Amino acid sequence: MRILGIDPGTIVCGYGVVEVAGRNRELRYTAAGDIKLGKTAPLPHRLKMLYDFLGALILQYSPSHLCLEKIFYHKSIPSAFALGSTRGIAMLLAAQHGMPLHEYNPTEVKMALTGYGRAEKRQVQQMVKVILNLTSSKQHFSEDSTDALALCICHINSSGGLK
Repeated sequence: MRILGIDPGTIVCGYGVVEVAGRNRELRYTAAGDIKLGKTAPLPHRLKMLYDFLGALILQYSPSHLCLEKIFYHKSIPSAFALGSTRGIAMLLAAQHGMPLHEYNPTEVKMALTGYGRAEKRQVQQMVKVILNLTSSKQHFSEDSTDALALCICHINSSGGLK
């Protein structure tokens, strides 16, 4: 079973793929990265880029579930609407590919990984590395891709996460 996590963004969108394997439900890192959409391209072009990239990821990794970070607060109304559009792309792709969509707010993710809903980003990053056994110093993840991996872990560990 594979989970695709998406940390939506209008300039950079993080993604992560985690697999649950074996009887022990071992969590295995599969992939993570950033989709760089740029600042200067018009929003419709960035949304098309995001749609194409996420669609290709779904075809490549065949995830069974898609997890998405909820919007909980944004300083600017226009930015919040644009961010909502990127979330809409992910939702559309989940529906097109018959994947259940699960949404989590940052507090839920932090609580699931660290046991504290107000944990700092670096604490979440450290727990992602520990949980997924990413001990190589060569492996570096951006905040966005780490957040996407954290969404996957949160979903897997949540009650009913794999239904």
